[in-house]
Amino acid sequence: MSFKLFFASTFGLIKSTAKIEASHNALLADFRMYKEFENSSELKVYLELETLINSTSFTQKKKELQGLSLKGSKEETQLIEFKKLGKNRRLHKYYDILKSDELKRFEKVSVSETMGKYKELKTAVERHSLSALKKMDKHSKEYILYSEFTKLHDSTDLTFFRDFRKSSNYRNYELMLESSERKRFEELQKITSTDEFKARVAYLEDKQKWEKNEDAAKEVRFSEMKKLPQVINYLKYKNSNAFDFFKKWDLVFEDRFESGNLDTQKWMTRSHWAHEILGQNFSQPGDLHAYTDGKNLSVDGKSLKIEVRKEKTTGMQWQIPFGFVEKEFDYSSGIVSTAGGEWWNHGILEAKVKYSPSNHFVDAIYMLGEESSPQINLVEMGVKNRLGTLTKKEGGIHSECESISGLKSGEFYIFKLEWSSGSLKWKINEKEIFAIDLPIPSHTMHLNAASIVVTEPTEGLPHRFEIDWIRFYQQAKA
Repeated sequence: MSFKLFFASTFGLIKSTAKIEASHNALLADFRMYKEFENSSELKVYLELETLINSTSFTQKKKELQGLSLKGSKEETQLIEFKKLGKNRRLHKYYDILKSDELKRFEKVSVSETMGKYKELKTAVERHSLSALKKMDKHSKEYILYSEFTKLHDSTDLTFFRDFRKSSNYRNYELMLESSERKRFEELQKITSTDEFKARVAYLEDKQKWEKNEDAAKEVRFSEMKKLPQVINYLKYKNSNAFDFFKKWDLVFEDRFESGNLDTQKWMTRSHWAHEILGQNFSQPGDLHAYTDGKNLSVDGKSLKIEVRKEKTTGMQWQIPFGFVEKEFDYSSGIVSTAGGEWWNHGILEAKVKYSPSNHFVDAIYMLGEESSPQINLVEMGVKNRLGTLTKKEGGIHSECESISGLKSGEFYIFKLEWSSGSLKWKINEKEIFAIDLPIPSHTMHLNAASIVVTEPTEGLPHRFEIDWIRFYQQAKA
C-alpha cells in the first residue's frame, strides 16, 4: 500500500469524485456559456448600456429629471403672479366696466352726432359770456344757438356722459387702461393659456417623468439584462482566472460512452500491432484469454465495460519459435485502442474508472507508441495496483510506479496523467500521487484499455472493467 495514498485517504486529502466531477461540469458549462455570450451581440448591447448608465452625464440627467418639479420653476412663478393679479380689485372693476353697457353707451355718445353738434355749439357759445347771452334778443342768431346748446347740454345722453365720466368706475377704468398691472395680467393670461405652457406644467407635475423618459427605458433594459443567467455568469467570471484551464487546454478527444454503442470513429477493437500485423487480435504468451473483436465490450449509455467471461474462445497467440498459432482459450476478453486515428505527443489524459481490482486479472488504461516500450499506465489494477511507466530492458521489465492499493474497491476515481516534455505527473481526484522527471517519452502515443486474465479465476465472473469516461487535452494554440 502506498503510504502517500494511505495518508491522503485517511486525512481526507483526496476529494470526492462526485464533487470534483460536478464542479468540473458546472465550470465547463459556465465556460461555454461565457464564450458564447462573449462573442454575442447581446454582450455588445449590455456593455453599451453599462457605459451609458454609469456615465456622469446619464447620472446627472436622471438626477435633474427626478428633481425637476413645478415648485420653484419659472412656470410656478408665472402662475402665482397671474393668480395674484387675478385677485386685484381694481382689475376686477376694470374688466367689469370694460364689459358693461354703460361703457358701450359712453363710447357711443362720445362719437355721436349729438356730441359733435354739442361741441360745435359749445365753441360758438363760448365766444360770449353767459350773462351777455341771456340779455340778447331771443330771436337773435346767438341766442337761438345758446338755446340749442342748452337743450343738448341737458339731454339724457350728454347728462349720462358727464356723470359717467366723473364716476369712480370710469376713473378706475382710465387708470387701469394703461397700467403695468393690466398689461402684465394680460401678458400672463396669454402665456398661461397656451398649450405649450399647459404641457410644460403637466410635465413638471408628473411624478413619473423619469420613468417616461427614453433613457429610463434603457436603464430598465440594463437592469433586466443584469438578471439574465448569461450576464450573471459573465460578470462572475470576467475578471476571474477560473477558466484558465479551459483557455490553456483544448479538449481533443473525449468519449462519455453515452450513445449506447461503441464509437468506431474513435476506437478500434484491436491493438495497434494486431491490426497492423495480423488484421485480428492475438494474445501474449502466458495470457489465459483470447481477445474478441468487440464482443466483450458493452456500452449501455453510461459507461464502457470490458468484460471477461469464462467461455471457450479460439484466438491467435504468439509462441516461440512457431510465431502466431491458433489456440483455444477458456476465457474471452476485450480491448479498445485509438491507434486507428488518435495519436498524441504531450497533453493531459484523464479517465473516470471504477476501482475493482482482482488478483486474477490486470485491468489497465495505458499509452503506447509504435513500439511496445515504454508503456505509460494511467491506471493498472488487479495483480498489481499501480500507476507509472513500464520499460523493456535487458533482463526484463523495468517499472517506475507508485502503488494505489489504498483506494476503496468498488468506488469510481478520476485518474489523471499530465504529460509534458519535462515530466510525467499522476493524480487521483486532483491529488498528485506520483511524478517522474526522466526519462520522458517524446514521441506520439495512442491510448488503450484492456482486461487481461493472468491466473485461473475461481469466482467473480464475469469480471467487468468499467470506464465512465475518457478525455485527452492538448495545449491550446496561440
